[in-house]
Amino acid sequence: MVQYVYKCVNVPVEIHTGKSGKNSHAIVIKEYENIINAAAVDGWELVQVDSITSVQQPGCGSNKKTEEATFKLLIFKKPVEV
Repeated sequence: MVQYVYKCVNVPVEIHTGKSGKNSHAIVIKEYENIINAAAVDGWELVQVDSITSVQQPGCGSNKKTEEATFKLLIFKKPVEV
């Protein structure tokens, strides 16, 4: 029976490409492609791209505000024999 293990790779939610005219959007796409292909070499298959937001409440007596961070995740799976 084949089962799967999963891994999540955090990738940038927002990428600043600099000035226009340098085909910068294609460069960003190529970077994502490189991450996916590097994982594939090790037997990982891309399953999903997802976003998740983490919210951290300040501690008691803290003057800090609630902290929020959004992550973009590439989710991969890899078969393992059981």
